[in-house]
Formats: sequence, structure tokens, C-alpha cells
Amino acid sequence: FFYMGISRKVNTVMHVLTFFIAAVSACSYYAEWAGLGVEYKTTDTTPRVIFWARYLDWVVTGPLILTDLALLSKSDTPTIISLVGNMVLYVICGLIGALTVAPYKYMWWVAGLIFLTTVLMLAYVV
Repeated sequence: FFYMGISRKVNTVMHVLTFFIAAVSACSYYAEWAGLGVEYKTTDTTPRVIFWARYLDWVVTGPLILTDLALLSKSDTPTIISLVGNMVLYVICGLIGALTVAPYKYMWWVAGLIFLTTVLMLAYVV
């Protein structure tokens, strides 16, 4: 995507967005491989590993992907803002749900599911 962007005389927004999607995801997965962005939860009844770098990746790349697709379909600005906002809220609710203990985590996951449903409905209309 980087080569496609520099090989043209005029960069399009979609080439730039697609490059940043790939670059942020690559950095996130490298951080996880290197042991960064990992939290070991031992306070819960069952110890578990939370890869919060993945949530950071999703909160950055999810809106970029949706913006890329919305620009491809020539959506209006309020629709793009609504897609991006609901995607960010979905990922944040998922992260908080992963970091908290039961039974509170389930309410965060339900809230995230509501935001994801809104994203899917908006994306279907787009």
C-alpha cells in the first residue's frame, strides 16, 4: 500500500488510510509478539491473559477501515462520524469488559454488542 501511494503522482485518501491500517496492525502484532501490551490478570477467580495491545489496534484500525469503506461508497460525513464513534465505543466497552471481573464484565459486553449492532446496521445502509 505504501508503494501504491508513492508510485502515483497524487495520493488518494484511501491509499493513505489503507497504509496506516496495515502499519498500525503490524506494530500491534509485533508488540504482542515481543511481550508488550499484555496484562496478566491474577485477581479474578480464573487467571487469564489480556492482550490490551489488540484492543488498541482495534480502536485505531477499526475506524480507519470503516472510514475507508465509507469513502469508497461516497457516504456523507454524519454517517462516517456515527460509524467511527460507535466503533470506538464498541472496542472500549470490550476492553473494559475484559479488564473487569464478573458479573460487571457482562454489562460492558452487552453495551459493546449494542454499539456493534449499530455499526453493522449503519454499514448495511451505507
